Amino acid sequence: MLNTELRLSYEDLAAMLGKEKSTIRGQINTIKQKSESLIEEVIEKNGKKRVYIPEEIKEKLLKKSKVSVKKAKRQEKTEENE
Repeated sequence: MLNTELRLSYEDLAAMLGKEKSTIRGQINTIKQKSESLIEEVIEKNGKKRVYIPEEIKEKLLKKSKVSVKKAKRQEKTEENE
Protein backbone atom coordinates (compact mmCIF):
# COMPACT_ATOMS: atom_id res chain seq x y z
CA MET A 1 0.00 0.00 0.00
CA LEU A 2 2.99 2.28 0.42
CA ASN A 3 3.91 2.00 -3.25
CA THR A 4 0.57 2.89 -4.77
CA GLU A 5 -1.78 5.82 -5.01
CA LEU A 6 -4.72 3.44 -5.41
CA ARG A 7 -7.40 2.94 -2.83
CA LEU A 8 -7.71 -0.82 -2.63
CA SER A 9 -10.65 -2.94 -1.56
CA TYR A 10 -10.29 -5.91 0.76
CA GLU A 11 -10.91 -8.11 -2.30
CA ASP A 12 -8.10 -6.38 -4.20
CA LEU A 13 -5.66 -6.86 -1.34
CA ALA A 14 -6.72 -10.48 -0.84
CA ALA A 15 -6.15 -11.25 -4.54
CA MET A 16 -2.77 -9.48 -4.57
CA LEU A 17 -1.53 -11.23 -1.42
CA GLY A 18 -3.14 -14.62 -1.99
CA LYS A 19 -5.09 -14.52 1.27
CA GLU A 20 -8.73 -14.72 2.26
CA LYS A 21 -10.74 -11.49 2.38
CA SER A 22 -11.57 -12.14 6.06
CA THR A 23 -7.85 -12.45 6.87
CA ILE A 24 -7.11 -9.13 5.18
CA ARG A 25 -10.03 -7.47 6.96
CA GLY A 26 -8.76 -8.76 10.31
CA GLN A 27 -5.22 -7.61 9.63
CA ILE A 28 -6.40 -4.15 8.56
CA ASN A 29 -8.55 -3.85 11.69
CA THR A 30 -5.59 -4.86 13.88
CA ILE A 31 -3.42 -2.20 12.24
CA LYS A 32 -6.16 0.41 12.66
CA GLN A 33 -6.50 -0.44 16.37
CA LYS A 34 -2.76 -0.09 16.96
CA SER A 35 -2.36 3.11 14.95
CA GLU A 36 -5.62 4.86 14.10
CA SER A 37 -4.23 7.31 11.55
CA LEU A 38 -2.05 4.83 9.65
CA ILE A 39 -4.79 3.44 7.41
CA GLU A 40 -7.80 5.40 6.18
CA GLU A 41 -11.00 3.87 4.88
CA VAL A 42 -13.54 5.26 2.43
CA ILE A 43 -16.88 3.79 1.47
CA GLU A 44 -17.95 4.08 -2.16
CA LYS A 45 -21.52 4.80 -3.23
CA ASN A 46 -22.00 1.09 -3.90
CA GLY A 47 -21.00 0.30 -0.29
CA LYS A 48 -17.57 -1.12 -1.10
CA LYS A 49 -14.86 -0.17 1.40
CA ARG A 50 -11.48 0.92 0.13
CA VAL A 51 -8.39 1.39 2.26
CA TYR A 52 -5.28 3.48 1.75
CA ILE A 53 -2.37 5.07 3.57
CA PRO A 54 -2.66 8.88 3.57
CA GLU A 55 0.10 10.71 1.68
CA GLU A 56 1.55 12.46 4.75
CA ILE A 57 1.85 9.11 6.57
CA LYS A 58 3.54 7.53 3.52
CA GLU A 59 6.08 10.35 3.45
CA LYS A 60 6.89 9.91 7.15
CA LEU A 61 7.22 6.13 6.81
CA LEU A 62 9.41 6.33 3.72
CA LYS A 63 11.60 9.04 5.24
CA LYS A 64 12.02 6.94 8.39
CA SER A 65 12.96 3.84 6.36
CA LYS A 66 15.55 5.82 4.35
CA VAL A 67 17.16 6.99 7.59
CA SER A 68 17.26 3.38 8.84
CA VAL A 69 18.90 2.18 5.62
CA LYS A 70 21.49 4.96 5.75
CA LYS A 71 22.33 4.12 9.37
CA ALA A 72 22.69 0.44 8.51
CA LYS A 73 24.99 1.21 5.56
CA ARG A 74 27.09 3.54 7.71
CA GLN A 75 27.41 0.87 10.39
CA GLU A 76 28.32 -1.73 7.76
CA LYS A 77 31.13 0.50 6.42
CA THR A 78 32.43 1.09 9.93
CA GLU A 79 32.56 -2.65 10.59
CA GLU A 80 34.37 -3.26 7.29
CA ASN A 81 37.01 -0.66 8.14
CA GLU A 82 37.76 -2.20 11.55
